[in-house]
Amino acid sequence: MAYKERTKTKLLNIYQILSSRMHLASDDYYYYLNLLKGFEGEMRFDEFTEKLKEFCLILNDLQLENRRSSFQIDSLLIFFDRIVLYEIKNYEGVHYWGKDKFTKLNGVAMENPALQLQKTRVRLELLLQELGCKIEVEAFVVYINPEFTLLGAPADERLLLPSQISRYFGNLLLGAKPTTEQKKLADALVKLHKLDYPSKMPEYRYDQLIKGIPCTTCGALLETFSGHRQSCAKCGKRVNVKNAIKTSISDFRLLFPNEPVTSARMTDWCGIGRRDRIFRVLREEYTVKGSGNMRYYV
Repeated sequence: MAYKERTKTKLLNIYQILSSRMHLASDDYYYYLNLLKGFEGEMRFDEFTEKLKEFCLILNDLQLENRRSSFQIDSLLIFFDRIVLYEIKNYEGVHYWGKDKFTKLNGVAMENPALQLQKTRVRLELLLQELGCKIEVEAFVVYINPEFTLLGAPADERLLLPSQISRYFGNLLLGAKPTTEQKKLADALVKLHKLDYPSKMPEYRYDQLIKGIPCTTCGALLETFSGHRQSCAKCGKRVNVKNAIKTSISDFRLLFPNEPVTSARMTDWCGIGRRDRIFRVLREEYTVKGSGNMRYYV
């Protein structure tokens, strides 16, 4: 287990919920796909670092700030003698390397990730200085997708191409296990992690959203429900209705954190089904506040 586990961001969770409950505008849809693709690439990268957990402290998804400059770290490995910083990219297809930008075969250009990595490394080193840490920092851009090709990159560039990743991790000098000093540093960085870093959220309204409970396998909505289990029309898997109701209520709380959770609203939110099923879930999983028409659950 990593010292700081990787989890889906609040923004990605919101986009996933909305993608099944409304038609996303094209720019929102492609932004969501990029978020999802990035997360999938990071999870693939974690399969390599998981094997190192006895020799280093693994910190994933750090959102930090130094001197009013924020920076995000995909993965950070703290060894007894060094820190290794990784910027993970899940690009695919053929790209031509350039010092400032990459160019795809279709002519589309994007910033060379090494530029962002350099900024992140400098900000991390400044933060480490403030924490009284003088440990060496190494930094790499990791291109995790096996379908990615980069043409023209110089040999001394700090990057790991898909064909190099396994050998790189196999040849890492592991050495001694982290000491109390390294654990104190890891704790300090986790404490500085900004859990609710502001992000630009998509726009949505309650009346725009399709009502129903999500299939716990594929996420498709079941707009009607009955019994304890029923089949998902999209993937065919059997859905535990109670668990799907709980997930649907959690989704509502994430999308509308300032709106009260009432049995009437949750009955409408979960689609066509029996209100007493919703009421039982609320009574079992939440604490009731108020009474009569003012009753709500927290």
